[in-house]
Amino acid sequence: MSERTLNLDDLITKALVQTPFKPEMVTLKNHTFPFMRIEIPIPGIDPLAWLERQTLYPKIYFETPKTGLRIAGVGAAYTIDEVPSFHRLSASPRFFGGMDFYERKFDTWKTFPHCRYVLPLVEIEARGEMTYLCVNRTSEAFDLSEIHFNPAPISPLSQKATSRLDSPSFPVWDRNINESLKQIQEKSLDKIVLARASLFEFEKPLSPLAFCKALQGKSPTATVFAYQFSRDQAFVGATPESLYTRKGAKVETAAIAGTRPRGKTDAEDQALQTELLGNPKEMHEFGVVKEEIEKRLAPLCTTLSKQNEDQIIQTSTVQHIYNLFEGELNEGIDDTSLIHALHPTPAVGGRPKEAALKEIRKLETFDRGWYAAPVGWISPEEAHILVAIRSALIQENELRLFAGTGIVPGSIPEKEWDELGHKISQFILWE
Repeated sequence: MSERTLNLDDLITKALVQTPFKPEMVTLKNHTFPFMRIEIPIPGIDPLAWLERQTLYPKIYFETPKTGLRIAGVGAAYTIDEVPSFHRLSASPRFFGGMDFYERKFDTWKTFPHCRYVLPLVEIEARGEMTYLCVNRTSEAFDLSEIHFNPAPISPLSQKATSRLDSPSFPVWDRNINESLKQIQEKSLDKIVLARASLFEFEKPLSPLAFCKALQGKSPTATVFAYQFSRDQAFVGATPESLYTRKGAKVETAAIAGTRPRGKTDAEDQALQTELLGNPKEMHEFGVVKEEIEKRLAPLCTTLSKQNEDQIIQTSTVQHIYNLFEGELNEGIDDTSLIHALHPTPAVGGRPKEAALKEIRKLETFDRGWYAAPVGWISPEEAHILVAIRSALIQENELRLFAGTGIVPGSIPEKEWDELGHKISQFILWE
């Protein structure tokens, strides 16, 4: 693509330096700081290509096809290592971040933060047909000297993996599934979600944003995201699953479980959907997820409803059973409360929650880190928190793909292993 040159003098010096710093106060549970946001309409550029040009960290990308929102953020105007909980009279910054699935035992995630939310220093935001350059100021003095204002082309993924290592291997997976089924039979578990990390090595370092570029447009239901807090590691994904969305006191979440691959034709798609909705094992797994979400969310709401009939949601490679919940939150319920109540859902953890998490920690030989954990953005007025499935951790020339599958009565190790393959297939772009 040809570069579109932004006039730095006109857009930055005039609009920012000559704009007096007249902040409002942001009031969080444990933090207070001045805040002023400036938005400047600019000629349309690709936020992802603009982010590729940056050398400053952190880098954050968030794209939701359903809403048409695309945001690239770079640098940090303010950082906190906890979920933002805003005072009701606070000004309105938007923090991007996430947290670990649970505590770590290994060094899989190395330099990646356990929990971090960032107010980017500079953002490029595309809203429908309009594009904006946004600067978040938290002090009179600010330095934009490290920000580049022209996009850079993103090279396509051309490398092929030179090696692959699955953790666990299939023999260990087979043993773990059978151990889990024994516990389910003994009634100590209703359901458990076990995951696999597949490590691919390449000859040269990988571009995290090239994976985001390749994932764009593959699914109208998937949010593409990237979090890179340093040059060392990046977490990227294209997840179809939201933990919840919030507008004011209105909250939405969905039960998602059960998996079939996409068909090669519409008729095959329909046949697979019919089989999925009629499969007792899959419907039992979905029922566990739906019941548990209702149980956890109802105490936080004055009203809560769900769809009368279960639906199908599709990605580019798989399809799942789906049911939408809508609620009105009780006064005083913040995003910290919502995340604590809903994470992890039985779709990524199990039931009973604590018993399932204890078994997952015992059986899995890698840290989940931010995989299947809550990631997204939070402001006083709105929030969108994802379940970070269909995701990967990238470190130099290594790509670690994560996938999990729910184990319930009737689960067969070989079929569950094949399901993991379907779930990571959208990332395997070199075959």
